[in-house]
Amino acid sequence: MTEEDIAAFRNAARALAGAEKTVMSEVAKGMRAAARPVVNEIRAQVRSSKGATERGVHASEIERQLHVLSKLKAKGGGSIYDPATGLRVERRVRAVQRRLTKAASLREQIAKASGSSVSASASKVALAFKVRAGNLPPSQRKLPRRWDNPGGWRHPVYGNRNVWVHQTGNPYFRTTITANRGQVTGSVITAMTVAAEKITHPEGGTS
Repeated sequence: MTEEDIAAFRNAARALAGAEKTVMSEVAKGMRAAARPVVNEIRAQVRSSKGATERGVHASEIERQLHVLSKLKAKGGGSIYDPATGLRVERRVRAVQRRLTKAASLREQIAKASGSSVSASASKVALAFKVRAGNLPPSQRKLPRRWDNPGGWRHPVYGNRNVWVHQTGNPYFRTTITANRGQVTGSVITAMTVAAEKITHPEGGTS
């Protein structure tokens, strides 16, 4: 926040001290409206992201390779080794598709778990963005934080603990909030200022 923003925030906060619940509900409404576009952008970022290993293999590319390999197998080829995953491929296309669907489902769960919380009372005004990891399956509750880390994390390939890869992260949370911080700050101050005006000039007049 700039010095001007801080001064405006403090002035509005002082004016709102002891405000009635109906006035503070208007502040909360304005803050939720300010947060909504950011939450939508966070969710869109998660849904559009794709995981990639440090080997540069996307899940969709693995699926394509396995589909091609399964066709070769159907034509009478021998056991086929897929260097991309380190696995022997024996008509595993459908199994892989199920896992890919699960991965997409996890991204959707992260998106749905992303949101904001607003607190607006005469003593406290706060807006926070969060991912409710508790809404995800227990084994996946660390995924939102890992997904937001550009450094990524290591994991076994499709559960094969003999083959591990490094999964790159797809920052979606902190970067989005930082990019929209100025706009959100301005909207929150505006909501507080409008509510403060209703207190100091209840009839819309001037002093």
